[in-house]
Amino acid sequence: MYVLEDTICAIATPAGVGGIGIVRVSGEKAFPLAKKIFVSSHSFELKRQVLFGKFGSPSTGEILDEGILLVMPKPHSYTTEDVVEFHAHGSPTVLEKLMEALVSLGARPAEPGEFTYRAFLNGRLDLTQAEAVEALVSAQGEAARRQALRQLTGGLAAHLEPLEESLKSLYLKIEARLEFSEDGIPLLDLEKFKKEAAAVEAELRKLLESYHQGKIIREGLAVALVGPPNVGKSSLLNALLGTQRAIVTPLAGTTRDVVEGEILLKGVKVRLFDTAGIREAQNVVEVEGIRRSRQVIEEADILFWIIDASNPQESLEEIKKNKLPADRTWFLFNKNDLVKRGRPWESTGLDPKRCLSLSCQTKEGLDKVVEKIEALIQAPTVGEDVVLTSTRHLVEARNALDALDRLRGLINRKESYDLWAEELREAALAVGRIRGRNLPATAFEEIFTKFCIGK
Repeated sequence: MYVLEDTICAIATPAGVGGIGIVRVSGEKAFPLAKKIFVSSHSFELKRQVLFGKFGSPSTGEILDEGILLVMPKPHSYTTEDVVEFHAHGSPTVLEKLMEALVSLGARPAEPGEFTYRAFLNGRLDLTQAEAVEALVSAQGEAARRQALRQLTGGLAAHLEPLEESLKSLYLKIEARLEFSEDGIPLLDLEKFKKEAAAVEAELRKLLESYHQGKIIREGLAVALVGPPNVGKSSLLNALLGTQRAIVTPLAGTTRDVVEGEILLKGVKVRLFDTAGIREAQNVVEVEGIRRSRQVIEEADILFWIIDASNPQESLEEIKKNKLPADRTWFLFNKNDLVKRGRPWESTGLDPKRCLSLSCQTKEGLDKVVEKIEALIQAPTVGEDVVLTSTRHLVEARNALDALDRLRGLINRKESYDLWAEELREAALAVGRIRGRNLPATAFEEIFTKFCIGK
């Protein structure tokens, strides 16, 4: 995927003007290149050090900027290769000039994720930790940052390693009885074998079940505000955001497109979608808005169907027409300041456990809506078990579980040991692939090209 013999360079700070800009260089020529660009009154050598001086153009001798040079000899660097970093002023022009100087001397611009790829290949990180680097860079909430850091520091790897070793041990027990059946090897303790396999299966299932929350931590929780026109969807969006994000008028059908806003709850990004009112419509613009609303309904993690508490009949009729997913839908009775009864959902036939009342006008009950969202997040806190946040991890965990499920069937049917060994081998390989073992080159390309250039 990459030419690993090349010395690579990249701007490692975000695009735009800033106080500091960093150009990173890694490879065999990193230090010789730095000596041709860095100008200092002090001599320097290939050892771990931080120096202040000037950066010059090797072709013209022009001083480009002044700043700091970091020297990190192998193997004590991010890539385990010789690494130097130019810490200059954060002008895009200055950083581009430094890049031009490095390329003119023989360095190559790095591809996305190439520094981390080298760190992975050189044993600095396993694949779960490498993926955590990208997750940490893109983390948009405290829970996502915390989970990515836990994975980066080896939390998931430490959890997977004993599972892989247990599967290999079980495999070897079966292989031994296949290879040395005539050498007096003791009979297999079947109950102990089944117990050990079940323990691995239980841990894998626990990881698998964590994926839903892990996905929410990484990508955020999508909450759709849906229902007929003029029930208060836009008012609720504005109330939750604390700003006038959506237009609110007494006219039905004001919202013609999906309006989105974001808040942070329990360290997790919550995306709120105000949708067009769902009803029979003829206007082509409103029809398109309703189509997009239905798409949001399909994709959202939570649906808040808003009901006008003073006139619930229209909403109830639309609820009957629309097949709402029962496990993702809650009913919010808005405008409770206009009704006298305390529980407006009584006599509606809706599950009272999934009903809340509020008033966007007075803000009464709004805290209950926020509490409901927080309860559905269930983000792990510091010190809790690792969770799966990657679809790739999910697929391989399922592959391992499927293999163990087939193994159980083979044991119950008293099939031959060679079939047992094949399923144990597949389960061990699947767990190993999560950590980057035995993956095709195309898989690495898919993973590392998601990284930003310079990381």
